[in-house]
Amino acid sequence: MRRRHSTVLLTVLLLAASRAGWSVVVPGGGSRRSDCLAVFDAPGANSPAPPRPARRVDCTDGDPTCDADGLRNARCTFTLRLCVNSTAVDGCTPDRTDSLTIDHAIDDGDPKFDTDFQALQARADTLHFPDVESQNRCTLASSISIALVPPRNGSGPWKKAKKKLRLSATGFTDRDTSDRDTMKFTCKPAGDGLYGPRDLYTSTFDRIRQQVFATSCALSGCHDSNTHEHDLILLPNAAYSQIVGVDPVTAAALADGLKRIDPGNPQNSLLFLKIDAKTHGTTLPDGYGSGMPFIGSPVADNLVEIVRLWILGDATTGPAPDDCPDQACWVQGTDQ
Repeated sequence: MRRRHSTVLLTVLLLAASRAGWSVVVPGGGSRRSDCLAVFDAPGANSPAPPRPARRVDCTDGDPTCDADGLRNARCTFTLRLCVNSTAVDGCTPDRTDSLTIDHAIDDGDPKFDTDFQALQARADTLHFPDVESQNRCTLASSISIALVPPRNGSGPWKKAKKKLRLSATGFTDRDTSDRDTMKFTCKPAGDGLYGPRDLYTSTFDRIRQQVFATSCALSGCHDSNTHEHDLILLPNAAYSQIVGVDPVTAAALADGLKRIDPGNPQNSLLFLKIDAKTHGTTLPDGYGSGMPFIGSPVADNLVEIVRLWILGDATTGPAPDDCPDQACWVQGTDQ
């Protein structure tokens, strides 16, 4: 009897989803009498398998049926909408929804704060609570992104990662009631789970800005948009134009004819000299300042070499840009 009921419920969900333009409706759990207050519209929801209603998405990185970017890049991107006053839940008649609150969506010191949840809450707020009485009222689509867990020693297979989305809704069905729902997402590595730089980054410069600038330089007190020490911002969307062929503000280096990055010439590139000095413990010329990063650990030796090779580039293009044809985006020797 329980199996028959599940089959009937699944049929109802699919038919209603078709009428509302939904992909896969996930009620999310809780009492069936209140579960229509809020539901997830989650393309790719696939577990457990039919005839049981799906409650989560188990996705392999790059699988286009569930990973929205369709790329094997050590990351899964899930899309979903939140819908209130759903007619897709058997045994629940919606009247109105008064609130919808997503856990860990507020940046108030919560250690589990998640910017994906913050964006989803912002979309939910546009439904204009309380007293939302429209049936099957949905948010715009939002993204949930999950990065695979990298190997501890820097080599070996990557591991699966999970994220859990919880929400609470209040409103009225046949009485004043509340609905507590959960949606689970799992991202699993593709193939042998081994990922190289060309899987993880779009170019040599993208690798540098993520592995060097984002972790060591574009930090509060250094080269972020608020501090911009020495009038230099190394955030991803600004870094290239801030450094390639640009004069330094350090008077001694400028007088010696250096650039922040001098295309084709690492030894005439002040940014490289500073990174290299910190990593290898060498002394910079008088007036050039201190090694970089000023705060924190030195850049790894292999990454310093990648920066050097990127500056060398080739005789035609110099440092490879971030937005370019595939072959020109990668400097030889930097994808290992």
